[in-house]
Amino acid sequence: MFNESRIDIYNFLYQMFFDTVTRNVYKMGEPTENTESDTTDGFITLEVGAISDDSEFDGDAYGWVRCFVTAYVPQKSRGRLDDAKYKEFEDGINTVVRLASESSDGDYYVLSGSELSIDDVETSQKGNQYHIYQKSFIIIIDKQIE
Repeated sequence: MFNESRIDIYNFLYQMFFDTVTRNVYKMGEPTENTESDTTDGFITLEVGAISDDSEFDGDAYGWVRCFVTAYVPQKSRGRLDDAKYKEFEDGINTVVRLASESSDGDYYVLSGSELSIDDVETSQKGNQYHIYQKSFIIIIDKQIE
């Protein structure tokens, strides 16, 4: 068994998406107050699910966790979908996840073929409506125990 820090996984995710997809990246859900950039340019949130520990007693820590990235895309006037901005978020997230699944360097990597995605409309805590694109994927945790 190992005691994996969830904040380390959030930091790994943050580094994957910050300034690659957008600079407006929030850990553990939507912020309570949106900045002007959040409202006009959109933002993404990161969530980490339950960590499954599959470690053995040979000095390796091995586990996995399903992670979620949600893009909040501001609507055009009268609730219409901003196709260009939605595609920008969708393509950016998909590219980051694909590249992360092709690289297995380090303690964390994305399991190829584990991706799921959905879309929906959601109202923020401030009453702004967003079209959302959510992608989930499995991160493998593979560490040497010292």
